[in-house]
Amino acid sequence: MSALRSAAIEALDQMNSLIHTTRQASGPAENFYADSGIGGHVRHVADHFRAFEKGLMRGVINYNTRRRESALERDADLGLAEIRDLREKLQYVDVSFQSVTVESEVSCLQQDSRRCESTFDRELVYLIYHTIHHVAYAALLLKQIGLTPDAMIGNAPATATYLRQSHVLTN
Repeated sequence: MSALRSAAIEALDQMNSLIHTTRQASGPAENFYADSGIGGHVRHVADHFRAFEKGLMRGVINYNTRRRESALERDADLGLAEIRDLREKLQYVDVSFQSVTVESEVSCLQQDSRRCESTFDRELVYLIYHTIHHVAYAALLLKQIGLTPDAMIGNAPATATYLRQSHVLTN
């Protein structure tokens, strides 16, 4: 498996760890996965990976296609199953500098969707950083109710390298 695919799976593993941490909540925070918006982060990240997956077949990745307000946002078990399925599919995907067209909305003031050229490798790098960004945000939500996510999640790869070299984090 390529290092890039492994890195994407690592990012999904961070999301998986986050979901498992939400299950430690109890009392008023018992449905923290759904009530905090963490489920929304999981769905959002999964939707981007699904757009990538569909784009592999069509040559066009359309990040505008999303499943807003889906059961995935409310059910941690569905979130875990979705991450498991995405991990499985990534193990076998071939992304070797293949060209792709990317479509995405670019304006919040008006509907304006643009297309640009990219590669599947570049889009996988985008997905890695996009996932880590959402994991970092959701980890802050966990900390607000006293839950402690794994220290490595939510760090950008270059930050994790710096912290390892500084002996702040260990593998």
